[in-house]
Amino acid sequence: MSSKSTSATAVTELVELAELAPPAPSGAALLDGKFGLLDGVQVSLQVMVGAARTTVGELMSLTPASLLKIDRKADYPVDVMLNGSVVARGQLVVVEDNFGVRITEIAQAVQA
Repeated sequence: MSSKSTSATAVTELVELAELAPPAPSGAALLDGKFGLLDGVQVSLQVMVGAARTTVGELMSLTPASLLKIDRKADYPVDVMLNGSVVARGQLVVVEDNFGVRITEIAQAVQA
């Protein structure tokens, strides 16, 4: 029985790739100014009143009469957030038996 030794030689070539450019817009814009098409889309907004830093020990010792101080003054605006981004600011108000937010500032859209 004879054994033959074969060796494969790998050939490598350097290939230059052209930079990919975004395609030029063609046709009408997707919404073409018809934002009414989005009127029924449900979103979830959050109102951020403030935040607090504490330890687990302090947290575990809270009782129903305890106060937890947050990092905002009473007269500071609250943040209205969509997907973690601030989209507006406003003041907390009471509407019947509920809290509400009176919008005082709307964030400007960021252009890409």
